[in-house]
Amino acid sequence: MRRERHHAFLRTTLAVAACVFLPAGPARAQEEEQRPPSYRDIPAEDEQYRFLRLGESKDYLETERKRIVDQIEQAIPPLYEPVRPFHGYTLPPGAWRVALSTSFTRNPGDFGTDDDYALFFNKVEVDTLAADLSLQYGFELGPVKDLTLDLSVPFKMQRTTGTGHPFRIKPMEMTMEGSARGLGDVSLTLKKKWFDQGNLPFTFSTMLGAIFPTADDDEEFNNSQTIFINGVPVMPVSGNVAGNPSIDVFSRNFGERLFPRKGQPGNGSWGARFGVGLTRQFDRSALHGGAIFDLLAKNDGITPGHELKYGISYVFPPTPSDQFSIDLSLFGLWKGNEKFPGLITHPIRDVATGGPVMDAAGNMLLFTTKRPDFKHGNATFASPSLIFIPSPNTRIFISPAYRIIEPRRGPSPEWMITAGITFTF
Repeated sequence: MRRERHHAFLRTTLAVAACVFLPAGPARAQEEEQRPPSYRDIPAEDEQYRFLRLGESKDYLETERKRIVDQIEQAIPPLYEPVRPFHGYTLPPGAWRVALSTSFTRNPGDFGTDDDYALFFNKVEVDTLAADLSLQYGFELGPVKDLTLDLSVPFKMQRTTGTGHPFRIKPMEMTMEGSARGLGDVSLTLKKKWFDQGNLPFTFSTMLGAIFPTADDDEEFNNSQTIFINGVPVMPVSGNVAGNPSIDVFSRNFGERLFPRKGQPGNGSWGARFGVGLTRQFDRSALHGGAIFDLLAKNDGITPGHELKYGISYVFPPTPSDQFSIDLSLFGLWKGNEKFPGLITHPIRDVATGGPVMDAAGNMLLFTTKRPDFKHGNATFASPSLIFIPSPNTRIFISPAYRIIEPRRGPSPEWMITAGITFTF
C-alpha cells in the first residue's frame, strides 16, 4: 500500500514538472532563468520607472539605456540637456565631461533706459569675446550620491571705443578708449542632486561653490584720452592733474584710469556661489529652470556688485532623429551697483542748459564729491539654440541671444552669440 502511494506521488510530480518545463525545453528554460532583466521587462504602467522610457528612438536606447537602473536614473540624456547650466541633472559616478564654449557680445552704446544716466556713455561701444573651459566629474562620497564637481576657467577680451559726456555735461565730450584681456576668476562648484524623476515628479539639485580672485582687476583706459568742449580739444586726460575733470571715476587711487569691474578680466574678489536647478522630462521634451547667485567680496575698497544669473528653457527634438534638438530659453543677469572709494572733482552742471556753470572770468566751477556708484540692473535675453548630437557622448551647440529687457541703468549687450562643444566619457 505504501509502495503504491509512493509511486502515485512520483507520477504526479513528474507530470507537473513536464507541464511546466517541457514545452520550452530544458535549454530554453535555463536561458530564461539566467537572462538579466532589461528595460523591456518593466511594465508600461509602472510609474516609478517611466523615466527609463522617455521616448528616444531605438538606436538611442541601444547606446544610452542598456545600463542598470540606478545608473540610468542618474544619466544626463544629451537629447534633452539645455545649453545653459539651469537644470537639475548631475553626471553619473565616474563620468568625466570637458566643455568648451565661446561667446561674443556687443553693446552698441546704450547704457540703460535712463537717458540722463546713459548720457555719460554716449556713443561708447563695448565688444567682448569670452571663452570658458569647464571640467566636470561625477562621483559619490560614501553614502552621499549624485555629486558633480565643476572647475570653470574663463578667459576674457574686451574692447571699448567711443566718446561720452563726462558728468553728463552735453557740450563736453571725452574719448573713452582701451582694451583689457586675461584669465578670468576661476570657480569651483559642487552640485548635488537630491531627488530625480525616477521617484518624484521632477529632478531637483542645489549648487555650492567658491570663486577665486585669479584675474587682473587693474586694467586701464589708454593714455590718449582727450576732453573736447564744443568739438574743440581742450586738455588731455592724464588722470594725474589735480582739479581737472578726469576719467578716474572707477579708480581706487588718484591718477588711475581703471575700467569698471564689468570691463576687467575679473572682479579680483573672492566669492561664494549658491544655486538651484530643476528639470521635468516628458516623453520627448524637457522643461528646465534654475538660478545661480554669486556673492562677491569687497576688494581694495571697491564693491564689485553681486550677480544673479537665472534661466528657464524648453528642449525638444524637432524631428524623430536623436541627433538634433532645439533649446528655447529665457535667461538673464541682475547685477548690483559697483561702489568706489575716494573723492572726485568735476564741473557743476547747469540743469537748465546741460552745460557747465561758469564764473565771471569764464572758468568752470568745480566741486568735489565721493565717487559715484556705477549702477546696474536686470537684463533679460531670449535665445533659440540648436544642439547637434553626432554621438551620445558629444554635443555641439550654437546659441544666438537677443535682449528683450534692458536695465534702467547700466550696460548690457544688445545681442550675443555663443557656441560650444562638450565631451562626456
